[in-house]
Amino acid sequence: MLKLNVIENIKMNPFIIFASLPDMGRVGGLTSSFLVDHLSAQHIASIYSNEKPWIGVIEGIVENIVEEYKIFASKEHGLIIFNGGSQPEDPSELFGLCNMFIDFCQSIGSIRRLYTSGGSFNDQLTGQPKVFGVATDGALAQILKDSDIPIISNEISSITWFNGLILGISKERSIPGVGLYGEISDKTNPQPLAAKSIIKTFTRLEKLDISTKPFDRQYEQALDNFEKKKESRHYSPGVG
Repeated sequence: MLKLNVIENIKMNPFIIFASLPDMGRVGGLTSSFLVDHLSAQHIASIYSNEKPWIGVIEGIVENIVEEYKIFASKEHGLIIFNGGSQPEDPSELFGLCNMFIDFCQSIGSIRRLYTSGGSFNDQLTGQPKVFGVATDGALAQILKDSDIPIISNEISSITWFNGLILGISKERSIPGVGLYGEISDKTNPQPLAAKSIIKTFTRLEKLDISTKPFDRQYEQALDNFEKKKESRHYSPGVG
């Protein structure tokens, strides 16, 4: 079951949406969380789901798992942001989540454009990650090209789960949508540099002034954690 809890009723016209969830390298989650934190966005609603096919156990006591997806508003920037800690596990839950979120957004006012984001795997990656784009129509695709954002090639024929499906739902409802996907070479660990490239691309398209320096600190911390893990794997305690 999905349940919407509205904390504050607001109206905005028109506005843009940035909606993405953690995926490869947690890129989608890093981008949406960054916007929430650095635009001081206000928490206006949550969507709750308890459709996980497992339970939690704490000291032998079971509890149901309830996932919370949060919706934020930055009235100053005319922006609605959607994020959460994980992706839905069940396809029907995913469709329900996308539709419930879009229903809520359309109740706020007129949606000018929807953005989503995620990781794009490239095991040959060197240097700063590039950002590749897709769009819900040809005119938007041309805007991406005119902005020197390469379009995803025919080698990739599908984009899965929330960070892809939300564009399909948007297209069905005639909402212009753009997907921005940053290159990553590691699917497992968080990839803040890919998220940084996406935010820089997004802010350039929307003419927003947002510093991306915090991603550099995240990257340095990620490198430090990686080195510590590598050292712990090589360390073998003596016997005596």
